[in-house]
Amino acid sequence: MTEPQRDITYILHWGDLTATVRMLAAAKTIRDTYRRDRIILLTTSDFESLLKHCPWFNAIETDACPDTRPMAGLRDKRLKLAKPARVFDLVGSADSRKIKGNFRFAKTKWHEVAPVADAGVHPVDAAAGVLNGVLGFEPTRFPLGGAPAPDASWVDFLAKQSRMLDPEYFGLNGPFALLAPAGDSVKPALRWPKEKWAALAHELLQSGITPALIGGPDTRDVGRHVSQVTPGARDLTGKAKLPQLAGLARRTRFVFSEDTPLIHLLTASGAPALALYGNVDDPAPLAPRGPSPVILMHATTLAQVTPEEAIAAMRFAGGFADAPAAA
Repeated sequence: MTEPQRDITYILHWGDLTATVRMLAAAKTIRDTYRRDRIILLTTSDFESLLKHCPWFNAIETDACPDTRPMAGLRDKRLKLAKPARVFDLVGSADSRKIKGNFRFAKTKWHEVAPVADAGVHPVDAAAGVLNGVLGFEPTRFPLGGAPAPDASWVDFLAKQSRMLDPEYFGLNGPFALLAPAGDSVKPALRWPKEKWAALAHELLQSGITPALIGGPDTRDVGRHVSQVTPGARDLTGKAKLPQLAGLARRTRFVFSEDTPLIHLLTASGAPALALYGNVDDPAPLAPRGPSPVILMHATTLAQVTPEEAIAAMRFAGGFADAPAAA
């Protein structure tokens, strides 16, 4: 006997890394609800290298926002021919509404799940409430921190297939901490001074923990400075891809970062974290979410925060425990 054809569910989402990581929470709920469906993520190519490994999608299509009208027409034709049973729009933009217009006379159920910005409400909590309402679940409103957090622990399966996610691949033997400074594109007032990153790295080395500097190419200046003035620190800035960084976050003792998109992926991977915020009244509705403790530090001028205070916060969150919480 042939297996009955599975329903097709489309998830529409594109955005920056922060929004993409937050989307994982809703995607998991959709997968848990429609276990037998073929779930397709329609997105852009920005984070395909990470998302293609996520087990909640059966396929990734990356032409959500084509540059030319002919390409958009081909995309729209493909979606209509697929005859999806349902579409979850997690974007809520003009581009996603244009796609919705192609299903005016179709039997496809269109669900708009993009959360409405609300002061004091975390986007993950807002999206979970809207999604529950669409699915007929309770509750439809979550308190701050009450909704399931984004989950990137699935990188463990990828780590079993490739040693490129192992700490040893990057020369990290023994306990280590991930330091993720903001890049040059961020205003200096919202960045921790590189001298303090070096001082923190020194304190970690004194405690028997190897500091590893991570981030994109725009963080190389901090990475080079710290590795030069603090022998023993590892400069991995610009050298690791997102799946590799998620794999490292599964094994690290702790993550420390300013308000960067990368910290959202690292905490979703399971690492306990310290996030440093400036120029916001309340960082809680913006904070990264994950299964381990996340400590928020808020200072009008980030330079006011000392490496000793950062170490104390790491100890409080369990960063100096005998084994990393996410392992």
